[in-house]
Amino acid sequence: MDIYTFVVEDFIIHDTRALHSDTLYLYYSAYLDGDLVANHLISMGDLDNGQYSTIDYVPSDRSPGVVVVINDPSAKVAFNFQLVNAGNPPGGSLSARLSSTAREMFSGATGLKGAGATEVVAVVDGSASLIGVLEGAVLIQAFATLWSWLSSDCDGPVAADQISGPRYVLDAWTDNAAKSVRVQGRIYPGLDSPHGCGGNSNYELDWSLQHSRTWVPVTDSAKDELISETGLNVCEHNDAVHAFGVVAGGKVNHARTFTGATWYIDTLGSFNLAMLPVSAVSFDDRLYVFGVQTDGSIASLAYTVDGTTWVAHAAAPPALHTSEPIAVTVFRDRLYMVARDSTSSQLRITSTSDLRIWNPWVDVPPAVQSASPVAIATLGDKLFVFGVFKNRRNQQLVILRNSTTDGLAWSGWTIVEAGLRPEEGTPADDPLDVAAGVFEGRIYIATRWTSPPPDQEHEGRYYVAVNFSEDGDDWSGWRIPQSDVSIEPSSPPGLAPVDNHLYLFATRLFPNTSETTRVWAY
Repeated sequence: MDIYTFVVEDFIIHDTRALHSDTLYLYYSAYLDGDLVANHLISMGDLDNGQYSTIDYVPSDRSPGVVVVINDPSAKVAFNFQLVNAGNPPGGSLSARLSSTAREMFSGATGLKGAGATEVVAVVDGSASLIGVLEGAVLIQAFATLWSWLSSDCDGPVAADQISGPRYVLDAWTDNAAKSVRVQGRIYPGLDSPHGCGGNSNYELDWSLQHSRTWVPVTDSAKDELISETGLNVCEHNDAVHAFGVVAGGKVNHARTFTGATWYIDTLGSFNLAMLPVSAVSFDDRLYVFGVQTDGSIASLAYTVDGTTWVAHAAAPPALHTSEPIAVTVFRDRLYMVARDSTSSQLRITSTSDLRIWNPWVDVPPAVQSASPVAIATLGDKLFVFGVFKNRRNQQLVILRNSTTDGLAWSGWTIVEAGLRPEEGTPADDPLDVAAGVFEGRIYIATRWTSPPPDQEHEGRYYVAVNFSEDGDDWSGWRIPQSDVSIEPSSPPGLAPVDNHLYLFATRLFPNTSETTRVWAY
């Protein structure tokens, strides 16, 4: 996840706007492609001249700023804040008033450009707007009429600022040791105070925009966590990404998100399931979930239309028993399912156009024995199958792929990336499993790798690396996602694209602890 935190950290009141103390409110807003995506109002009470920290005015479990996930590098982004003296706010919601003012400020200020300033740790090249590099009073003076509604007694704005530009420009500004743009000691002279109030206000602020790339725990607003004791399955449905996990007793847990910043977590219920990942697919305006039961049979568990209400569903495919997770995808307007037959150890495939009538199971040739469950995905006019197999020539584990254009004739198994390992790893690293998905005309695979210990005094490690191809033949090379948090996945990862975002999921392995079931997203 690309996480951006915009925060006013500290401020000094040199002169209040009111005669004795200002009744302060701090309002943040964040815009993405012109849409308000986050806001935050903090009440600070009556403050006189002195030095203050915003963290003292929010609960310990909340950020004193605004936190936004922005995964699209080309998105146009703007963060702004307003610090106002509002001892006698007008009728209606103060938050709504400030939100309206923030939007006007955003619309009018994004065209301004400034010259360099020594207190700003950033590169400013004119391709974006950084209002903080201007004289401190410019923003308030330029848009003074925006706060005309805040005119009772001594009320009025005392500081306002904004930083905006394409996300890739913000990334360039924050690409430094501190991973942030920091504005320190910025002076904000206020507007003329009404008669009977104090002199013009004079505030000094420190604020910053911080950027981090990291794995984050999948947690909802009620602090509920997505838990899974098996590998994960994820997919896209109705512009949301859905993640599924299984815990003891056959309970299926579910999380969904539209932005990566806010999660909704629930459960489908408990089923007679083996401890294997379930499989989900968006098909014919519904999201279906399948699972392998304790007797090895494949069951259709439930479906949803809106992602919140689940309906039991019993239209299972033809009888087949397996001890591995199944894989499902949509190809040529049909739902395809691949499973490994426990009796013959052969990969088999079936399909349906309506989930009532299924084609008979047929083999996926040629017959090979995989070292992991397989993953499938559709790119253009081909259906691809991926799995970890043992190379017959040198007995090394490699990732193979097979493909078909009609579900009947297959290209045969070929090695992905010529068997190369991630550059950040070692030649002795082995792939353990694979997930697959299609994103912006490319097929992506995510693989969990294991590195052997370098010596007896150290342990080996687990990590996730991603690769992609535009045709399934030529691959771009393995990349380990950059993260400020170290992730050692304890089960197969999940992979799903939604709009401009490509999500990775993994259960995190905590060394020397028993906690291995919490799900994290990137």
